[in-house]
Amino acid sequence: MNAMTQLRVVRVILAIGALLRGIAWGLGAAFTLFAGAALIDLATPLSLDTRHLILAVAVVSAVSVGASMCWRDRGVLSLERVAMWIEERLPSLEYTLVTAVETGNVSYVAGVKTDRWRPIAIRRSGRALRTPLVVSVAAFAILLILPGGAVARMTLPHAGDSIERASVGGRSTASRLTPMIADVVPPRYTGEKPTSVDEPRDVRAIVGSALTISGRGDAKGIVARMGKDSVAATQRGDRWSIAMSVSTKAFAIRLTDRSFERIVAVEPVIDASPSVVLSAPAHDSVLRTPKGRIPLAANATDDFGVVSASFEYIVSSGEGETFKFKSGVIGSQKPTGKSVSLSSALSIDSLELKAGDIVHVRAVARDANDVSGPGIGVSETRTIRIARADEYDSVAVDAAGPADAEKSVISERMLIILAEALEKRRPSLRRDTLVGESRRIASDQKKLRRTVGDVVFTRLGGDPSGEEHTGEESPTRAKTMEEMLARADSATNQSSDPIDFEGGESPVVAVNKPLLEAYNAMWSASTELEIGEPGRALPHMRRALELIEKARKAERIYLRGAPPAVVIDVSRARLKGKDKGSASTRRALSAADSAAHSRLIRFANIVDLVQRDQKSAIDSLLVLRIDALADEPSFASALSDAADAMRRGRANEASIALARARRTLAGAPVARDSLARWSIVP
Repeated sequence: MNAMTQLRVVRVILAIGALLRGIAWGLGAAFTLFAGAALIDLATPLSLDTRHLILAVAVVSAVSVGASMCWRDRGVLSLERVAMWIEERLPSLEYTLVTAVETGNVSYVAGVKTDRWRPIAIRRSGRALRTPLVVSVAAFAILLILPGGAVARMTLPHAGDSIERASVGGRSTASRLTPMIADVVPPRYTGEKPTSVDEPRDVRAIVGSALTISGRGDAKGIVARMGKDSVAATQRGDRWSIAMSVSTKAFAIRLTDRSFERIVAVEPVIDASPSVVLSAPAHDSVLRTPKGRIPLAANATDDFGVVSASFEYIVSSGEGETFKFKSGVIGSQKPTGKSVSLSSALSIDSLELKAGDIVHVRAVARDANDVSGPGIGVSETRTIRIARADEYDSVAVDAAGPADAEKSVISERMLIILAEALEKRRPSLRRDTLVGESRRIASDQKKLRRTVGDVVFTRLGGDPSGEEHTGEESPTRAKTMEEMLARADSATNQSSDPIDFEGGESPVVAVNKPLLEAYNAMWSASTELEIGEPGRALPHMRRALELIEKARKAERIYLRGAPPAVVIDVSRARLKGKDKGSASTRRALSAADSAAHSRLIRFANIVDLVQRDQKSAIDSLLVLRIDALADEPSFASALSDAADAMRRGRANEASIALARARRTLAGAPVARDSLARWSIVP
């Protein structure tokens, strides 16, 4: 091997030595930083953010120290510098090696012995590695001596690793509630990852999440109380744990271990239904002919994901009291993201519409909530109506109002529906509740009966209020159909004996018999409803409906409605009152709120407790926050900020948050002068 080849080998050896020394110094710096931080964490627990910062600083230190050392020794890459370094160790060369490198003429070192060059380079590289290796090995040995949990907390910091922190000088009498972690596993449909919280105070979780609170030590004697319920801790290895599910209502968990106590507030996050916006058609429409295609477009979004979306339509055909409906779904999609755009077209020809038919269109989206759902979101409904031929006549005539008999048909049918629903619910209702609801229906039945009586008297030219113008217990009221008929006939003075069913029906009977029989049936129905028997009242109500239908089909007479009774004559009463002058300023009195007043008293007691026992005050703030979360979210948010500031030892921020909470609950303070102002002072 000639001298130039040997020189290149020496350069490689020195370069490797310089690189290894840089790496060793970088590792030594990182190991030393980890060891020091782990020792500090054993004495005082470091926060997760601090440990993340230390990890980043350690990586940066290792890279920067190693790079700086390699940069300092970058001269080993130059053959001239390596040749000079060999000349310094072997003066007998008399600069022949340097000259050969500079001139490129190897004849200058043709007879030079090179057997000593490589051992010198190896020894020099070994001496350079000695100090950084000692530092790295010593720091690494310290890491090996430390408990595994302490090292893992520094090298792999993550939420929930406080329970892995080794304790120093632990006592059996210490609280097993510290350290403590809360693991939250969201429902599978959300796609969210499980999370952990160190030393939990406030936990926000999606409804249906599995919440597990864990700590170190024996589980015996550790109990969690949520209101009136209590759950005992279970043992898992050297740890205790308490598992529960997050419901839709916020609650506070009170953990007890002998005389030790901790409170964890759990705030549920409710999965919102999808939001759907129908962009096309933008407005309701009227079509002259049932032909063509209508484009449909919509957008749907959800906080966790939309699983199905489509357009729904309903076609209503008919008029009056007879309608037919048919429905369908078009443009169905099964997306997988949190947002989806729908597009389709509604074929009017395929629906076989007729004049007067109406099509109702909307967009519908569903999420994957399998805990409390699925959540269904709908858009605004657009209507497409097919115009009737008479809408294009040249003369527009206002339609006459419906007759009282026609209105009675609708009202009686509604009362029958209410009575049938009440009878269906009867087995699940208490007797007093059943009677109360039945009497409300009876009251409406009485009003309708009076309307039918007014129709009979109005037709005969009598007083519309002749049926019963006094109280329900008046001796002059008509109690039977015969009495009602007699009073109706007497209003016209047609005969002294109007009720004669032996020789044929009188004119009064012939005209008003269906309504009179309906009147009688309504009376019987009212009697049964008053005693809470809707089942026995239904046959009478159906009979009354049948008779009203019969009277309605027999003739159609449009009557003028009676004017309503005047309660207050405004024209006579306006500006007639008297008001004495007063120097005092009137102000509106707000309604008393017992819940807000109770919270204000509790809040004042907590503020007084802050000076004596700050830890207990923080727990009390959390409990009050849970109670006010549903009714006063802004007040609950201010309480959360105050508790967080107090835990961090930030007195100014805590004072500001407490003041904001007080103003949110009770309003801004009112400033008043200590003395009344003189009238001459502006």
